[in-house]
Amino acid sequence: EEQFARVERYKVAGGTAEVLDIHPLQLKSVVPVLIAPAWGCTVEVYKPAIERLVRLGRRVVALNHPRLGGNMNTTQPETGKDYPTEQLRKALNVIGVLEQKGIEKTDVIAHSEGAVNTVIAATLYPEKFGNIVLFGPAGLIGKDTFIRLLMGFAKQVKRPESLLGVSGTDEVSGYKEIPVTETEKWVTATSVKEAVKYFATNPVRGIIEGIDLAKSQIHEMLYCLRNKGIGIVVISGVDDPVFPIKRMQQIVKTGMLDGFLSVRGGHGQIGSHPELYMGAAEEMLAALEAKKAKE
Repeated sequence: EEQFARVERYKVAGGTAEVLDIHPLQLKSVVPVLIAPAWGCTVEVYKPAIERLVRLGRRVVALNHPRLGGNMNTTQPETGKDYPTEQLRKALNVIGVLEQKGIEKTDVIAHSEGAVNTVIAATLYPEKFGNIVLFGPAGLIGKDTFIRLLMGFAKQVKRPESLLGVSGTDEVSGYKEIPVTETEKWVTATSVKEAVKYFATNPVRGIIEGIDLAKSQIHEMLYCLRNKGIGIVVISGVDDPVFPIKRMQQIVKTGMLDGFLSVRGGHGQIGSHPELYMGAAEEMLAALEAKKAKE
């Protein structure tokens, strides 16, 4: 609780980022893990997930992307590529935090939208990234629309035991096997509250972020990152209505990833059930690290 109360603030491309830097009692790896949040989520939503990761021996850095301020005209790098503006802004927020904290290299667990800006950041500055786990990633289901994206998020608002056919079958199998916990109840309520604050602070930026998110494509960049030695694993829920696994499996190809793990449940499980899914994400990071050590 003392570490969560110590909020650091850094001037970045999007304004002023609020950052947490949580250290474990016993460090498993000298490489920290950055939590790249989903659209509309804050570090408060990921508090149980961060705690779980720290208990597994990982130093965790997490940020709230600024809602106001920033000047992309003075911070945008000469990339030669047309990245979606708001996703590039968030990518530069991440880089700004890493540079100002003196973090030379980080691993990442990126959730949903966080996958897009993490991959852009790693494409621009590959030397700063080691291994990346993408949980329910955006940008990997092919052509999308903002309306379809909103409908996907609407289906995820409450536990969808009654939403038949989400995974393309006659019933939602994954959720029925996952118990409702107090953590899930707290994270669900907190995510709604934090999303309201997130969008109310700057609704225009929030809408543009969503439009950018719907048109973002990251699969070609994944090939490049792997060729540069960055390990990449995707974890996807079989009942995810936001970024459906069946569409993702049509896009993902050999050579793009080091691994693809399908799990029970939907889009937000890494936050609401960290005892299951944050542990899996940490195991993937450890496996990628071990793989590099053998090479």
